[in-house]
Amino acid sequence: MPSGNYSSAPRVAIVGGGPAGAVVALTLARRGLCPMVFEAASDAQAKVGECLPPAGAVVLDRLGLMAHLAAGPHLRTYGNRSLWGTEQARERDFVRGLHGTGWHLDRRGFEVMLACAAVESGVAWHTASRVMAVRWDGRHWELAVVTGAATRQVGVDFLVDATGRRASLARRCGARRVCHDGLVGAAAYLEPQGRGATDTFTLVEAVPSGWWYSAVLANGHLAVAYLTDHDLPELRLARRVSGWWELLCQATATWSRVRQHGYRLGQPPRVLPANSARLSAILGRQWLAVGDAAAAHDPLSAHGITAALGAGFYAAQAILGLLDGQADAGLAYLSIMDRTYAHYFQDLHACYADEQRWAGQPFWRRRHRGPATIQGPRGIAGTAALAHYEDARDGPAVARACAVAGSSGARMSAIV
Repeated sequence: MPSGNYSSAPRVAIVGGGPAGAVVALTLARRGLCPMVFEAASDAQAKVGECLPPAGAVVLDRLGLMAHLAAGPHLRTYGNRSLWGTEQARERDFVRGLHGTGWHLDRRGFEVMLACAAVESGVAWHTASRVMAVRWDGRHWELAVVTGAATRQVGVDFLVDATGRRASLARRCGARRVCHDGLVGAAAYLEPQGRGATDTFTLVEAVPSGWWYSAVLANGHLAVAYLTDHDLPELRLARRVSGWWELLCQATATWSRVRQHGYRLGQPPRVLPANSARLSAILGRQWLAVGDAAAAHDPLSAHGITAALGAGFYAAQAILGLLDGQADAGLAYLSIMDRTYAHYFQDLHACYADEQRWAGQPFWRRRHRGPATIQGPRGIAGTAALAHYEDARDGPAVARACAVAGSSGARMSAIV
């Protein structure tokens, strides 16, 4: 707990109960603070975004949650397979790596696990609770929270925006959402006719207008997504069930996986944002943004959940420092987020540059322009304050995991 003289433990409100928000709350509660989570949904929801790469296990292990993960409704994955830059499939075997296997997550089960761990550590978790208004009174944040038909006022010392890509609180505080591309995904869960596939490798396949992703889940379903830009004609086709199937048939390896096991579409595809995006500012007076609210990632990087977990840990360290009067704690958080998001952009550009078969097509031409065209203005973050975090318990290990993931926060700033 911070060493400052508080009449009572500081109250921190985390708005949003996804992975990033849950880790912030869990970490703060373990350090003696009084975090409360306000989650708009009444229960954890099934979500697209199932892959936890091996580096993610490092973060969960430091949080003491690996045993819970292994006991949950999740499926180990032993590698990635891609048809990228060539018609020949290439494989990356996780078993030969440093961190062991990855996981195909049941996202609902995963988020329930994180929420339960937070509650067991003392977090006040409020579901079906919407934060309708926030106001800074000069010393504290005042929140108007609606639960059912009742509205109540809640006062807190620090506010965390973990609302995902909407970043609703940060935008109320003056931050702008900066989108670097127009990537969207038309995603669906396919049900097998019979046992289904047993190959747990994730499959990524490039096509002229984008790329396809597929992964087997623990319940036997196959998660399949078509990624393209929102303004390309193929997306209009993908919005219709018949058009989505038509496009899928053109992806040779993905279609073979679907056809071989007789997968059928249970519900129409959902079109979801999948672009790289960030806030113009992720930190202000007694507030910060974390997870997708601060910086969202192209799913090709496959590390969005790992980034959320790692950023949640570092956001909690920043909050502890700031509440204890350590101004450099905010700079340290900015620096870590800035550095890792810059690495993410470099790695993403290198990956897209490997596919040159359709360099003249709009989707690929946009991604071959180079990372300099999609980076935003420089933030104020520096590196001098990083020592504050390197002294934190388990900090270096989590930092390495975030660096391996190549994700979480570049060119970010603060609203002072």
